[in-house]
Amino acid sequence: MPSVWNDVTSRPPGARTAILERRVKVTSPPEAVQLAASGDPRVLDALLSLLKNPSSDWAAAAMLASMTGREEKLIDTYQANPEEWRRTLGPGAYERWSRWLNGVRDRLVWDPGQQLFLEKK
Repeated sequence: MPSVWNDVTSRPPGARTAILERRVKVTSPPEAVQLAASGDPRVLDALLSLLKNPSSDWAAAAMLASMTGREEKLIDTYQANPEEWRRTLGPGAYERWSRWLNGVRDRLVWDPGQQLFLEKK
């Protein structure tokens, strides 16, 4: 899995606050940008497996956050220190994301405007 840069969050157009409305956005490398914008739910499963590997876990977590809107604040909090994320939240990331995805998989729909999987009720 391609890595992501440490500065992985940005304000969406029209955001009124500098901090509260930040979104995780994959900006490089081009392959990761393309995957994050694909709307292909199989990418989520591929990213899950990458959470088990210390060389790809941070990038996978950032891409999952970008594609689902989940854990964006956590990625924003640790963006300057992914190693701290790896020590504190990384060990449970696979289980946490797997449990969530298995619980909502059938209800996820891709919103191309937001480039985000949303959970339909």
